[in-house]
Amino acid sequence: MNLHNTAPYNMEYIQKVFLGVQVYMQQNHVMEELIAFLDAEPPMFRSVAYESASMEMALLELRNGKALDNWTKFYRRSAKAHTFHMYIGLGWAFAKTEISPKLYLEFLQPPMRLMVYDGIGYYCGLFKGRKTVKSQLIPHGIKGKELNGFDQGLGRRLWYISKGEVNELVQLIQTFHKSRHNCMWLGVGIACGYVGGCGKEHLEQLLICSAGFNKQLCGGIALAAISRKASNSVSYDIDLACNIICGQPLEGILSDSAAIEKKIASELEITI
Repeated sequence: MNLHNTAPYNMEYIQKVFLGVQVYMQQNHVMEELIAFLDAEPPMFRSVAYESASMEMALLELRNGKALDNWTKFYRRSAKAHTFHMYIGLGWAFAKTEISPKLYLEFLQPPMRLMVYDGIGYYCGLFKGRKTVKSQLIPHGIKGKELNGFDQGLGRRLWYISKGEVNELVQLIQTFHKSRHNCMWLGVGIACGYVGGCGKEHLEQLLICSAGFNKQLCGGIALAAISRKASNSVSYDIDLACNIICGQPLEGILSDSAAIEKKIASELEITI
């Protein structure tokens, strides 16, 4: 049943933005021109453009066996508005090169390490779906707190696979061991909140079907709201999701974003 779900159209556009940046970066790597190109994308999904650029820049350095010096310069220029997405893009690069991120992440705060593993989880769900979704295999070396981030990204991917259709999403999540559901529902909240396209009835259905994982779903919506505020792309969709899923207006959530991030990190057993 489609309850005014236009999320698939947004997903299609997000994919177009992501791929468009990859094509551009194959031809041009001058920092100032790259940033001008990324900023030409309208605010609504501009962070996705930065996520793609983050992946491509990290890939170039990782494949050449270099430290992430250029990536770090790029991150410092743009982190204030696109922090979460840039770390997710870095996770894509580690997943694509099959290089362990552990030695690179020692300098990062735990919530950002989580986003790197989120990117790895999403990548594996997208490009290694048979292993990751159907066979539910976990990449070697990912366990404990790292698996939390991985499953968060995989939860985001499940939202895309189901095209935001709640019944299909729930069926996908239920095939996994229950110990992994917490972080998957957090990822679902992030994806739902950021992608948008869900009407009131659709969000209400999602809240009901999340059952014992309402808190995680709400946490994901809150993180999406924080990301949208940082990138100056707050929309009607994220405001509605905050009201329906979290039971409070967007302003209430954004009033103490640091506390929200700390609370979510605590629930994922990550020490800040």
